[in-house]
Amino acid sequence: MSTSIFRTIKNIYQSGFKRAAWQIQHHNDTKRGFLVGIDDWGNKFYETDAPEEIHLRTRWVEYANWHQDMSQVEPGWHYWLAYGTNTPPNSLIGDEKTTRAYPLPEHHRPNLTNSPGAFVTYNTAKPKCNSWTPEVKERA
Repeated sequence: MSTSIFRTIKNIYQSGFKRAAWQIQHHNDTKRGFLVGIDDWGNKFYETDAPEEIHLRTRWVEYANWHQDMSQVEPGWHYWLAYGTNTPPNSLIGDEKTTRAYPLPEHHRPNLTNSPGAFVTYNTAKPKCNSWTPEVKERA
């Protein structure tokens, strides 16, 4: 048996079968760790210190919605997930917190790629070539 199977069995044993089944459905992997914080949209952010975890795969997000999209993650949490900082945004105090120059929208607008609502460009330039229609004339 490979080491990934042993790791999966260990995670199932420690976090429970129901939780492991949910993680396999959503992440295609089983993970165990501790909750770091929850953002304004209900996404949960986790981190693990398990020695068997792969480097730079120790942080993850569990989305509040069924349709998972990275555009649902706030910028501060996105920076933390990408290992830009070791301080999560919920533990910043006072002047360390950033203020936005524009207000956040109340409802998240999802990424509509590969859906009927996706942005599609159209050509406004005039064509350089005109199509040719043959005209048949009788011979003299």
